[in-house]
Amino acid sequence: MNYRKLLFPVLALLWGHALFATDLTIENIRAVYRPDVAPDQARVIFDLRWKNAWNNDRNHDAVWVFVKLDGYYNNHVKLKPAGHRVLVNRLPGTTEPRIEVAADSLGILIYPSGNYRGDVDLKLELLLDQGRPFNGRRLQGNFQVYGLEMVYIPAGGFTLGSPDDPAREKAAFYRSDAAGEPDGLFEIRSEAAIPVGPNAGELYYWSENALYNGDQQGPIPEAFPKGFRAFYIMKYELTQGQYAAFLNHLPDTWTYVRSPLGGRDYYEHRGGIRLIDGKYVADNPKRPMNYVSFTDGLAYTDWAALRPLTELEYEKAVRGPAQPIPGEFVWGTNNYDQLERYVTPDAELVLANGHSESELTDANRPVFGASYYWVMDLSGSVWEKVITVGNPVGRQFVGSHGDGNLSFGHATNADWPKSDDEVGGFGYRGGGYYEVGRSYDDFNPHSPVGYRYYGAWSGGPRSIAYGYRAGRTAQ
Repeated sequence: MNYRKLLFPVLALLWGHALFATDLTIENIRAVYRPDVAPDQARVIFDLRWKNAWNNDRNHDAVWVFVKLDGYYNNHVKLKPAGHRVLVNRLPGTTEPRIEVAADSLGILIYPSGNYRGDVDLKLELLLDQGRPFNGRRLQGNFQVYGLEMVYIPAGGFTLGSPDDPAREKAAFYRSDAAGEPDGLFEIRSEAAIPVGPNAGELYYWSENALYNGDQQGPIPEAFPKGFRAFYIMKYELTQGQYAAFLNHLPDTWTYVRSPLGGRDYYEHRGGIRLIDGKYVADNPKRPMNYVSFTDGLAYTDWAALRPLTELEYEKAVRGPAQPIPGEFVWGTNNYDQLERYVTPDAELVLANGHSESELTDANRPVFGASYYWVMDLSGSVWEKVITVGNPVGRQFVGSHGDGNLSFGHATNADWPKSDDEVGGFGYRGGGYYEVGRSYDDFNPHSPVGYRYYGAWSGGPRSIAYGYRAGRTAQ
């Protein structure tokens, strides 16, 4: 890998279909250190571009940017709390971006500062904290700058569940009456603790299969992120290119627990990462990452200084403040009539018939499969792994962020679930694509928003249709 030019490829065309995924490039990374002039101002300069950015009355997108230093196992670089600059805005007349430094100094969020829709093309300068991993030593090694496209989910209330009868058998949330029967849908109006049980006014759920049901207990603690507070979520699912880059920065011994390679059917079912001359390479860097376990996802999350998302935040990111409709899909209808977002027989996730993400509006979300807040592929690609409320291991999650550093290839946050077995504290939402020719059903590849049949099931270490995305609490 050329560490001085880390490139996420731009939009390509494949057999008449637009590959619809992350459109971010970071390149021309240069370290600058002039101890004779400014001994406390080590910095990196780089070019950052992404397509189809926006800032409107509802929300905005952003890029989470973080820095690594090659040559160290735990090499996440902290940033100065202020002083970062846009050196050049290459699109004259466009809005100047806002640079928001994370409170823990582990990265920045950058986004258009005013009403905007279009591309972003910048030269940036970030000031580095010269603590760990430098510890006062002269800067050595190559700096790598990474970025992930994010979507801002604003603070506010929302409604859980689905108002159709089949949803109850699929463990959808509802407001209980005194006998545990549905008495309407459940509203989230704060981050206060939520009582759970078959009692009047409490949150409850039920499934026809005890294996997937969860413990139906509570409360859900106040510290558990419920989606009322503002947060960021990855705009797209983790891609195979992003995961390959992550693997390439792990010590050799850590790759044994994090690499998806080895299963006999991996390449038959959309797996596309290969080990070539000692480096992990993705056949198609934009293809959503499948065959990823929950512990794989958590490791990537910690490494990127993000955090896992909860299943309550999943419903907020999908629906926003809109009222649920029966059998509702992510894009706001209960049918596929307008959908142009598909997995093709050659395993690529595409936007068909000449559509471009630049056309996306609130009115045509059903064409793109986009959520209320324009988060992409929350259904229809691979399963979303989320922290469950149906397990005490999940309910202990308090929303801590990763610190950028791992322990023997594992995430280190004490409040994050640790295992991929059936007591692991996570579950699955959104549905996933399994194989060519399989008929659509309630879970392949699109699951209605409120259906959470597997929402409390923590089985399945790695599989064809398992994917991942992470987030971050907004400041």
